[in-house]
Amino acid sequence: MTQLLNDVYAIILAGGSGTRFWPLSRETCPKQMLQIVGEDTLIRQTIKRINGFVPPENIWIVTTEDKAEDIRFHLQPLSSLAKSVQFIKEPLGRNTAPAVGLAAIYLNQLSPESIMIVMPSDHAIPDAKKFLSDLKLSIGGAEEDYLVTFGIKPCRPETGYGYIKVVNGSETGPKGFLKVERFVEKPNLETAKTYLSDGSYFWNSGIFAWKTSKILSEIKTHLPSLFHTLKEIESLLFDSNESNKPDKPEKLNKPNKPSIPQSAIRNC
Repeated sequence: MTQLLNDVYAIILAGGSGTRFWPLSRETCPKQMLQIVGEDTLIRQTIKRINGFVPPENIWIVTTEDKAEDIRFHLQPLSSLAKSVQFIKEPLGRNTAPAVGLAAIYLNQLSPESIMIVMPSDHAIPDAKKFLSDLKLSIGGAEEDYLVTFGIKPCRPETGYGYIKVVNGSETGPKGFLKVERFVEKPNLETAKTYLSDGSYFWNSGIFAWKTSKILSEIKTHLPSLFHTLKEIESLLFDSNESNKPDKPEKLNKPNKPSIPQSAIRNC
């Protein structure tokens, strides 16, 4: 497993705008930078939780250019670990798919056979040992070309989360996996109550595991407009010279290469 994890990358999405916990959170100090649960802020807990599961240099944060420096400063208490964490900067914050796609084209240049673990920066996970055990299981699924998503068994009719509907009795792939029937958006209260009583709905955690090559293939098939935009960005960021492949995300922009145009992200 140690050798395997050297080619596993933790992609932490940290583009939150600080509106959900206002007035505690602000644009320059969104929820992930608050100490809400536990003895540290959510984003620092996220990094410490995954450190040791993957090498520290395999921890990548995707955020906007204007938030990157604030987050860098915020991570300073992590000392040497903070210096190892890499950043991928979006010129503008968009939704999950463009952020994941942007990380995937970086990883595809660096390590085409890699596996991505995608996670939000603001989860509170009290049982880190169980979580990492589930992550190991998810990597096994990703190796078999499954797109793995983490569902949370609901304990109340929650209207603030999206849901995952699974096919009952549909174990698939490695043991412990269920087949997803569909994803549903945040429901109203009555619908959430039916989801809770149904028993086949899970809260969508926003945590995923998949091969980098597999998610790019799926984006090409199901989100062709986004894939086209990502290929445009890729052509701006990288040249075809194999010897120029970088070892850090922030070194990927060559001095003679233009930055990512804002219009490229806007059109996703």
